[in-house]
Amino acid sequence: WLELLGENGLVASGVDLNALFVEQCRSHGFEVFHGDAVARLAALPDGALGAVSGFHIAEHLAFDTLVGLLDEVLRVLRPGGVLILETPNPENLLVGALNFYDDPTHRSPLTPRALDFLACQRGYSATEILRLNPYPPSFHVADSSPLAERFNGLFYGPQDYALIAVK
Repeated sequence: WLELLGENGLVASGVDLNALFVEQCRSHGFEVFHGDAVARLAALPDGALGAVSGFHIAEHLAFDTLVGLLDEVLRVLRPGGVLILETPNPENLLVGALNFYDDPTHRSPLTPRALDFLACQRGYSATEILRLNPYPPSFHVADSSPLAERFNGLFYGPQDYALIAVK
């Protein structure tokens, strides 16, 4: 992600709790801080950033920490700045009832409606949910009936979603 942002002329840095990940990123020339994302954001001045992204971190946070993250991001974003949070999609029943729990550090699934509501309540002016990464068609029940379409959507639909929130 940092490489892609840099290739597109954007100044980017990262933060991660995993020291190995941090060292790997630094060895590729990326600016990455070792530590907690909320603490890193708290050290920044108001309006310092144009965007903040977090991929598969929200599901690891306690609720009060997630609220704190949303609040800190809102504070450090410039007007019109964007937050992107991607997380597993529990609307997909395989994800919500099974795959989510493959990672023992996951705390609880967050529905798109709940995360969107939370962002709106914390003060973001516009939000959008993007449903991402459906299972390939080879997994689907090969039938065009309404029941098969519903089954395919519930079991093989988007495995992740992203909240896009604007300050």
